Amino acid sequence: MTDTHLPLGRDQIYERLKSYAQAIHDDPQTNSVFRLAQDYFFAMSNGSLSPEDLNAPVMGINEELFAERADHLAQQHGLGEDTPMSDQLAAALEMLSAKGFEAYKAHTKAAVGGIVFTAHPTFAHSLKERDQLAEVACGATDLVPDGTGSDGITLHQEHQEVQRAISYAQNSVRTYLSQIISTARKAFPDEWTDLRPTAPSLASWVGYDLDGRSDIKWWTSIAYRLKEKSVQLYRYSERLGEIAEKTTLYSGLSDLKTLVENASRLAAQQSDLFFQDLEDPARLVVAANKLTGNDPARLTSPDALAGNLIALCENQPDDIKAEIMTLASEIRLFGFGTARIHLRINAAQIQSVIRRDLGLMTEDHDLGQVALDTLAEKISGSTPIRINFGDLFLEQSTARRQFMLCAQIRKHIDSDTPIRFLIAESENPATVLGALYLARQYGVDDLLDISPLFETPEALENGGRFVSRLLNVPEFRDYVRTRGQLSIQLGFSDAGRFIGQISADLAIERIENHIATALSEHMPGTALLFFNTHGESIGRGAYPGSFAMRLNHVLPARTPWRCKRLGLPLLHEVSFQGGDGYLHFCKQELSDSAYFAFVHETLFPEPYSDTDPFYKESSLVWDFYRALRIWHEQLFDDPNYAGLLGDFAGGFLLEAGSRPKRRSSGPAGPRSLRAISHNATLQQLGALANTACGIGSALERDIDDLVRLIDTSPRLRALIDMALFARVRTSIPALRAYASVYAPNFWVACTKRDQDRRNARAAVYRLLKSRGTSAAMMTCADHLSVDLGRFDHLISRLQDAPSVSYRHEARLPIHALHAIRQAAMMRAMEIAGSLPAISERLGFAIGDVQKLILEMQIGDAVELLRRLFPKSAREIRELTDLVEPREERGDLTTSDYAALHEEILDPLMEIQGLIHKVSRAISHAHFAYG
Repeated sequence: MTDTHLPLGRDQIYERLKSYAQAIHDDPQTNSVFRLAQDYFFAMSNGSLSPEDLNAPVMGINEELFAERADHLAQQHGLGEDTPMSDQLAAALEMLSAKGFEAYKAHTKAAVGGIVFTAHPTFAHSLKERDQLAEVACGATDLVPDGTGSDGITLHQEHQEVQRAISYAQNSVRTYLSQIISTARKAFPDEWTDLRPTAPSLASWVGYDLDGRSDIKWWTSIAYRLKEKSVQLYRYSERLGEIAEKTTLYSGLSDLKTLVENASRLAAQQSDLFFQDLEDPARLVVAANKLTGNDPARLTSPDALAGNLIALCENQPDDIKAEIMTLASEIRLFGFGTARIHLRINAAQIQSVIRRDLGLMTEDHDLGQVALDTLAEKISGSTPIRINFGDLFLEQSTARRQFMLCAQIRKHIDSDTPIRFLIAESENPATVLGALYLARQYGVDDLLDISPLFETPEALENGGRFVSRLLNVPEFRDYVRTRGQLSIQLGFSDAGRFIGQISADLAIERIENHIATALSEHMPGTALLFFNTHGESIGRGAYPGSFAMRLNHVLPARTPWRCKRLGLPLLHEVSFQGGDGYLHFCKQELSDSAYFAFVHETLFPEPYSDTDPFYKESSLVWDFYRALRIWHEQLFDDPNYAGLLGDFAGGFLLEAGSRPKRRSSGPAGPRSLRAISHNATLQQLGALANTACGIGSALERDIDDLVRLIDTSPRLRALIDMALFARVRTSIPALRAYASVYAPNFWVACTKRDQDRRNARAAVYRLLKSRGTSAAMMTCADHLSVDLGRFDHLISRLQDAPSVSYRHEARLPIHALHAIRQAAMMRAMEIAGSLPAISERLGFAIGDVQKLILEMQIGDAVELLRRLFPKSAREIRELTDLVEPREERGDLTTSDYAALHEEILDPLMEIQGLIHKVSRAISHAHFAYG
């Protein structure tokens, strides 16, 4: 029976929390979150409340946070503004046309970068709920969030979801290209057909990213690329058919449609063969021969197809010419795929080839100047070799396989569309030269943009010198000259994990400027591409504001301004990651606003005036940066912080992506936890340390100067506003409450209450007394609390800062969710303490089960218990399928654990379900998962 004295309505819960918080005036150690958690725990313990009873308040709070997130999404996309982004873009094109045809032509054909769709574990919410979120943001009413999770997601599902996002984004690209041509037709009636416009590109690494995963075989990437080719060729054929139907003049459009349609069909057949298990050489031969054979339906050059299409414009009406030109531009942009592809491997995989295969193991173990000189010599003397799919089958090196893969894609799938080759965790220039050597060896160096990823503290500190050393190598300069650009990837989320998000943002802006300086000195006039990768959350580099703010956050306005002064054309790419990133492209209305915002900010930015005092007071800024970075590096290396992240909070995270949450090799502790999981864990604990913390302690003695600079500097204020967003969602009471859940003295005190639960609670005390969980968490909470107190003091002096009362009110939903989860955790731990002793005949002891429950791996614990305590024989429905007759005599001796399932196993699974519902609701509060 439900305890009628406990608040189960959302508003009543908030009032109870506020009333408990009032006691802080008498008791400074009062914790309203833990007091409410105890109320629920004791009610569940005595049977007056069940985990199921708490589902309703969790879902009620989830609906509130869902609505706030939908409203934020609408604001990001400017859906309620008087002048939508499409109108702003049209006006910008009109203004551009006033500068004359040559200026218009040059501006609309220049490459400017693009959007990259990435994946990883960011699919905590079901696709249905994400679609509902988009519907509400776009104006739908009376939609109740689905509330379910994704139950894990496979690589295939990730690929399906990214392709859906790309399909909407392609429509946005077509709309923009059509607008370019439409504007030109009006402004330049005699010249517009000479346009060859382009647009910000679309790219994806889903199915091609090998960093930290083993579920993508080399043939998997071929299979996906062929599938994407088939889909895209079919889209081209459909468009050709639509255009052909609009003209009565014979134009060859129908013939071209048939050609492309046949090529699409062939690619689909080839893809099916490569989706098989090609460890079998017989299957490999069949698949490879189908791909490499001289089939008359085979198409490999999108440039040739676009040229053939443009040739059909002659004598056509202007409307038809416009549609043909638009389609030709799409073909040149996308090639024979739905988007461009980014292959990604780890620097260590390249280095193993350098050391082993290139004979540099002993003479230059650190891959220093000897390695650079040796590699330059090898690059200079290298000639491409011919390979076939047998070489891919036999090769064991991941790095070599990836370059072979590029060669085969070029020869047999798409000969013209550039491929990005990303190298994660780049800290050594020899890695890039090694990649260039392999690219030269397999004849793809003129198609491949090799891009080091700077994300570690070492790389961010030395990236400028890294690039300078590369540019000192003539062979590398020749390569950059051939490609026409230097490509660099910058990782916001991993950088934020290591040194804090605000200091990472400052470090990345610094390295962007160092790289631009190095390039301008060695290769004046060369294009520079920055691919800024981040997650969707504040703790992973995404800005909690409009798209204009978000883009200006990862590429501050001064950087393009400075590149222009240095004479460097700048290209900018940004990532949209996983379920949260795809959300911006899951409806056409959202896709259009996101894509048009990128176009507008990239091609038509507001004029920049170099007056921000942030760039004038470099001494103060970099003192602030260094102090902030040191604070975070010390936190990251603190054993107590490792305990905070690694003890039980991982159990709050859902299986929400096909890549593991932890690295399988390398250092343990926080460094083994991937950036997504690290950030999500902090959010789930109510402690956004990587974004909200460190600022208060960074320049405490110079607070007057810092406050003045924040109030007068748009750049620094934007960074502090991101920290403020995190501060509102950071709760030291919630963190302390988790520590209290694991405090042995709390469980000793609980033995004095409810005598029938005394033994179970004493058992929990014994389980916890040798664990340092509570002490580690309390130590971290104290450390963070002191720092946040200083930050709060700084906030109180800022102009237009959120008030204390606002921050307290905004945290009520989060506090309620934490209290409910903590109550459920304590009930699970109490059940663990009541488990009976067992034999170890199945290879585990009861202590193993209890340990899993304490770590909140409740599902795994229940699976072990189900092996030991099977369900009643009468409930094994499969036995009813036996055809041999039997007679029921009542003398059968069976194991019947139905009561144990009802009292222990079923409640534990209800608790796990409740904990995960809380996890999904909390992620809404941060507008992201991870």
